[in-house]
Amino acid sequence: MRCRRKEMEPTMRMSKLIIVTVALLTLHVALRAAAAEQNPGPARKRVVYAWFPKQVANLEPEGIEWSGITHLSFRSIVIQPDGTIQETQPREAVKKLVDEAHRHGVRAGVLVWGSQPKDAWPDEVGNHSSEYLAKHQDQAVQSLLDYVKANNLDCIDIDDETWREKNSVTGGSNRELITEFFRKLTKAFKTARADYQVFWDSPPVVSAQDRFPQAWPDYRAIAELIDGFCIMAYMLNPPSIGWATARQPVSGGGKAAGHPRDCSTCLKDYLEATGGRKEKLVLGVNIDQGGYEWPTKSDQPLAHILAKARPVSPEQARANAQKYGRRFDPQQKEPWYCYKRGEGWVQGWYEDDEAFAAKLDLAQEQDIGGVCLWVLDGRNDPRSIFDLTKKYLQRK
Repeated sequence: MRCRRKEMEPTMRMSKLIIVTVALLTLHVALRAAAAEQNPGPARKRVVYAWFPKQVANLEPEGIEWSGITHLSFRSIVIQPDGTIQETQPREAVKKLVDEAHRHGVRAGVLVWGSQPKDAWPDEVGNHSSEYLAKHQDQAVQSLLDYVKANNLDCIDIDDETWREKNSVTGGSNRELITEFFRKLTKAFKTARADYQVFWDSPPVVSAQDRFPQAWPDYRAIAELIDGFCIMAYMLNPPSIGWATARQPVSGGGKAAGHPRDCSTCLKDYLEATGGRKEKLVLGVNIDQGGYEWPTKSDQPLAHILAKARPVSPEQARANAQKYGRRFDPQQKEPWYCYKRGEGWVQGWYEDDEAFAAKLDLAQEQDIGGVCLWVLDGRNDPRSIFDLTKKYLQRK
């Protein structure tokens, strides 16, 4: 019996060791799970994407507030009908800008424009883009990749505003051709370098109900391919829109063909169009703190305008608001002022820090990918907006 007990002792010790080990591993897993619940880790990194420069001929980076942005996309190169590209900036100037961006930890990219036959805008269907989309996609993709590699860039921003629903070469729709273009572009870029990024400067309106619809592209399919939509919402309401309003109200905007023109509606439309891919949405925000004045029928927001708009500088807008009383629309989240003139009224709407902060708040509330700034001007940019973007980047 004693011999059998001695034979069993090693087995018993091994069993106890296994039990203790399993118990410790279980406890370790449980503790890690509890810690993860209390501290889920860093949130998805937000994007503050900036277009540059305001004056296309001046690529000088002096005065850029690098700490307030994550990406910078300079203007620009142009896709030709045969898929080759035209460079519009000297390589030395590009290198200086890119090196400076990288020195500050900012990703550098280039805007890609499309060319258009003379006198074709806006009635023609975009013959030049139709040609490369229909016949020279592979050449266009290779040309863009070669340029990005040669200039040590990190991303590319497609801004071909000559795309139309109908392709003038094939006579059919551009819908599938544009999806295929993004598919080829993304595959080529990610194969060349996994962290290359592809963005699309996409229309500010995707609802077919709108007066200016761009609902024909396959946003859902494209959302699966690209890194982000840089939504050009920085001028949702041009001064000729027909009513006195802000350029990009957060909500409560006037309606074109029954559809509101404001940032909240724009994001709602994009979420629907992309299948809820909120992390791919980057809302364009205007950083120019000037605005417009109109003669109007009444002193109420969205009043019918009686004549063309008059632009006002940031200094003029602030002075007029101080003189006539600064108001702040609670829906549009935009400052404005109003004064009597003759039998009618004059309304002035403009941007300021509070309005800019409201759009950052919207981006955070909607948990979208970020914002993009139109358009950096170096030393002339209002410094206060970068204090706000830095806080936005640090928010939980």
